[in-house]
Formats: sequence, structure tokens, C-alpha cells
Amino acid sequence: MAEQFFPVPLRRIVVDTVPNFDLFIRQKDRYVLYRKANIKFERTFLNNLIENKIESLYVSKADLKLYEKYREDIRVEQERTAKSKGFSGIFIDPGEITRYHEILDNYHVVDRHLFEPGQSLTFPVFYHENNDIYLAEDFEGRPEGPWELTLESFSKDLELLIRNEDKPAYRMFVQGLMTDLKAGPVEHQATALREMSKMVVKDVLDDPRSGESIKSANTSVQGLVEFIMENDASFYSLMKISGHDYYTYVHSMNVCTFCIGLGTAIGLPKSPDLELLGLGAMLHDVGKSLVDPLLINKPGRLTDEEFQKMKDHVLLGVNILKENHELPDRVYEPVAQHHEKMTGIGYPYGLKDDQITQFGRISSIVDIYDALTTERSYKKALSPFEALSFLSKTQKDYDNNLLTQFILMLGKQIEQKAKTY
Repeated sequence: MAEQFFPVPLRRIVVDTVPNFDLFIRQKDRYVLYRKANIKFERTFLNNLIENKIESLYVSKADLKLYEKYREDIRVEQERTAKSKGFSGIFIDPGEITRYHEILDNYHVVDRHLFEPGQSLTFPVFYHENNDIYLAEDFEGRPEGPWELTLESFSKDLELLIRNEDKPAYRMFVQGLMTDLKAGPVEHQATALREMSKMVVKDVLDDPRSGESIKSANTSVQGLVEFIMENDASFYSLMKISGHDYYTYVHSMNVCTFCIGLGTAIGLPKSPDLELLGLGAMLHDVGKSLVDPLLINKPGRLTDEEFQKMKDHVLLGVNILKENHELPDRVYEPVAQHHEKMTGIGYPYGLKDDQITQFGRISSIVDIYDALTTERSYKKALSPFEALSFLSKTQKDYDNNLLTQFILMLGKQIEQKAKTY
């Protein structure tokens, strides 16, 4: 009987496709028909199988050619999608992968909310679309600046980038805005502060051994803490504006902001707690600066071997900070523990329950939430609701009291954002 069927991992049957062969489930020594051929494989089917801990379906060997054709059709469709839409699917073409890394290496993501008609810029701004870079309209055909922005500037809802060589000019632009906006709307102040802090994080990741970079990070965190404490009901502008592609420096900024926000929500004092928590959160992924960038920015899912290498970033981060800087012990807690789980299944130490510090518990919730709500080249970003639903289903891995406070805090901030934008 067994020789008449072959196992098919669940991931091989793609949601919303229509297999033209019967699917079976193995129950002890017999095979039971699960779905007949030519029935759409819906998401509810997959969820039900996962909930029942079924890892494989079975196909009759008589249908082997039908199954092989089904998989080939899926491969062709995935390749077509990857080539036509760039970031919406896993890159298959080597040229696309090279292009992807070139963009990450040579451009810096910027926030569209800083730009308004009538502004004069000394640096060009680019659109990022389908794994390609395009000059924004106001800069086309004009190799020399300054450029004056019009009403049509940045009308497309696409990620905006500047060249790395233009970052000094952009930094001066943002510094000028921070001075001009001191008495302006809170959301505009927040956006400028966020952009400046994001560049500080990037500086640390570029040179984590630099004492000046760490000093700037500490100053930046102090400014973020002051802003959040003064505007705790409306600091959402400091958080992510969109779920565009993952960048370590943007992720680190988001984690820092969310951690300070959650720390404020549970009543942690400004000094030293919030400032130490914020600095540790800002530095939590500093170890990635020592991991192969081709692995960090791989446009696709990591293999098991690659994931094991990626996990090294935690201890690498702790070591590089301790070897080069004298920081309070609590700063290391988010760096060392942001991947630990209350159930003991996290890494690198496998800590559980009270072995994980308060800062470690906070950063673990925030880190996974931001990762879930950020788009990657191989997956769409989850909505805040979807991400929180996921965390609720895995709540045993997290401090439930902190998770509840995080959900309440986030709800208030999302509501405020809806009123602002």
C-alpha cells in the first residue's frame, strides 16, 4: 500500500491553486482521501492542516506526472512574477539579485513627509520601484541643483531614496528642518527627529567600534525619550511610516522607538531606565554589521544553514560593544536577549521566564512585531492587526502583561495617526 503513494510537504501545495490530482492524508497504515482533484486549495484548508499538525499530504504514484507538471507550472509563474514585479517575489534571476544588492549598498531610504512644494534641495531624490531606481520628476533632465519641488513631487506611493554620497547634504537639510520646526506641528517635528536618528543608527552600523557613533546614538536616544515623554499621546510619527523593504538601520530605529514607547506606557522612569532601554534597543542588531551583507540582505528566505549563521549576530553584537565601549550593563540586555522566548525556545542562550530581564522581554516583543509588519522581498508586510493576532497566538513566548500593554499602546498610537494623516 505504501509504495502506491509519495509524500508531499504542505508548502508544495500552494494556496489558491487548483491541483488536478487527488490529495490524501495518512492515518496510521492507510491513506484517506482529503481533497479530490480540481478543487481549489484554499487558505482555510492549509490552516486546518497546520492546526492538526499535519506536515505532509500524499499523492498517488499514478499521478506523479500530473504533480510534476503542477510544480513546474508554479515555478514558471513564480519566476515570471519575480521578474515582472521585482520585490513582490523571490528573485530568481542572478542579475536581479545583483541589482538588489547594488541598490542597498548605494542608496539610503528617506521619508516623503519631509518634502513639501517650494522647498529647494541640493540633492536629487529617487523612486524605488520593481528593483529599479528612477529620478523623481522635479530632477529629470537637470543634472545640477538646486532643485525646487513642485506640487507634483513624490505623488507616487513608492519608496524614496537618495544616493549615499548625498547623505551629508540630506543631513544638513534635516538639521535645518529640525530648527525650523521647533514650534511647528508635533508630527512634523517627529518626522525630522526620526530621520536624524535613523542616520545616527546607520553611522553606528557602519562603524560600531567608533566612540563618536555611540556617543551620537546616546544623545539621539535622549532626544527621543524627551520627545516621547512630552508627546506620549501622539508620537506615532516616530514609528514606521510604511512597511517598505527591510533595512537594518530602519528596523533598529523602529525597535528603539517602540521600546521607549512601551517603557513609557508601563511607567519606567526617564533616567536611567528609558534612556538605557532606548540605547540598548537602538544597538540591538549591531552584530549584523559583522555578518556577511549578502546574507543580511538576501532577497529570499534563508536556508537552515544560513539562519544558523544569522543567529550569530546576537553574540557578535554583545562582543563588539563590550570590546570597544564601556556601557552600563543594562544596555546589553536588549542586544543579548531580543531573540529569547519565555518558553525557552529562543536563542542564543535558551533563557526562559525570569531568566529574561524586563528589557529583554520588551525588546523581544517589539523586534518580532516590527519584523512582521515590514515588507521583505519574499513576503508582504502584515498589518498591525495581523501581526498582533500572530503574537497573541504565540503569547506563551512573550510576557503577557507587557504584550497587553504593547497592544493598548499601539492601538492609541494608530488611532492618533489616523487623525493626523
